[in-house]
Amino acid sequence: MDWTAFYDLPALSGDEFDLHQALAQALTDQGLSLYRDQLGSVLGLKPREQAPFRVMLTTNLDENGGLIQAIRPDGLLDFVALGRYQKSDYVNQVVRLLTRDHVPHLGYGVLVEGQPYLALGAASAQQVADLGIQVGDSFVLDFSRRQIGGGAWLGRNLANRASLELIVDMSRQLQDKITYELAVGGISQSLVGTRGAITATNLIQPDLALVLDASPVPASDYDPKCLYLRYFDKTLLPNTALLEAIRKVAQELGYQVKGQVQEAGTDGAFIHKTGVGAPTLVIALPLLQSPGLYQCLDPASFEPVRDTLVAFLSQLTPAQVRDFGFGSRGGGPYDH
Repeated sequence: MDWTAFYDLPALSGDEFDLHQALAQALTDQGLSLYRDQLGSVLGLKPREQAPFRVMLTTNLDENGGLIQAIRPDGLLDFVALGRYQKSDYVNQVVRLLTRDHVPHLGYGVLVEGQPYLALGAASAQQVADLGIQVGDSFVLDFSRRQIGGGAWLGRNLANRASLELIVDMSRQLQDKITYELAVGGISQSLVGTRGAITATNLIQPDLALVLDASPVPASDYDPKCLYLRYFDKTLLPNTALLEAIRKVAQELGYQVKGQVQEAGTDGAFIHKTGVGAPTLVIALPLLQSPGLYQCLDPASFEPVRDTLVAFLSQLTPAQVRDFGFGSRGGGPYDH
C-alpha cells in the first residue's frame, strides 16, 4: 500500500469512491471477504465457522468539502459546504474540484461582495463548462500530507486516514491469531450525520465495537505516547467495563492512559445502539494545535493505539464480551 498516495485521495461525504476502492484493495490483499453497504462503506473480515462473536473496528471514510450549487456568468462557482466547516473557511484556500468522472481541477476560494465563491481562473460560465465542471460536482482541500518540525505530520483529514492505516495494520497482525470474526474498515457519510454507520452496522451486526477517531488535545495535556480514551461525547456514553479492560491492557504495556471528552460524536453514536446494544468505545489519536482545516498529528501516537488494541483483541474471549453487558459492569474509569 502506498500510504502517501492513500492520504491524498479525495473523499467528500457521499463521493468517497477513490478512497473506498483503495481501502477495498488493501483489505482484499489480506485475503478478507468484503462487506459493502449501499452508501459506500466497505469492511473486510475473515469468515469463520461457528465464530463465537463478531467485533467491528472502524473509522469514517469521508472528509469535509463541498458541492457546486451554481455557476455564475463571470465563471465564479457558488457552493454549499459539507461537513463541519463553513463556506467562509474556504476563502484563500486552494481546493481540488472533481468532475463527475473525477477529473481534478485546481481552484481557490475568493470573497466577492462579502460572499465566498470558488474561482478556477475562468472568466465565463462557458469556460467553466469547457473544463467539464457542472453543478453537483464536488471539491475538497488540495493539501497533501507533509512532515513538519519535530517529525509531526500536517495535512487535511489526517484523523480518518491515520485511523484507516492503523486499522489495516492491526488487521494484518490479528486476523490469523483470533478465533472470532473481526470486521475492519471504513464507514461512509459520517460527517453529514451517522448515515453509513446505520447501514454498515446493520450489515455487520457486531457484538462489540471499537471506533478510531482523532481529537485536538491541549498542549498542556498532549503526549503522543499516551493512550486517549473517549470518556464522553454528546452521542455516546462508553461502555465502562470495556473502557476499563482496555485501560488495564494499556497500563500493563507501560502506557499512560488519559480520558478525552468532546462535543462532536462519531459513528459510535449508532453502532452502540445496534440490536440489543453493542458495547462500544472510541479511541482517539491526539491532534496538536489543529483547530481548523488542517490537522497536526505525530505518527508516534500510532504506537500506544496499535500495541494496546492488538494485545486486547488478541486475548478477547466470549466470556469477556458477555461480561461487557450492562448487567456485568466492572469498575468505571473514575474509580482510580
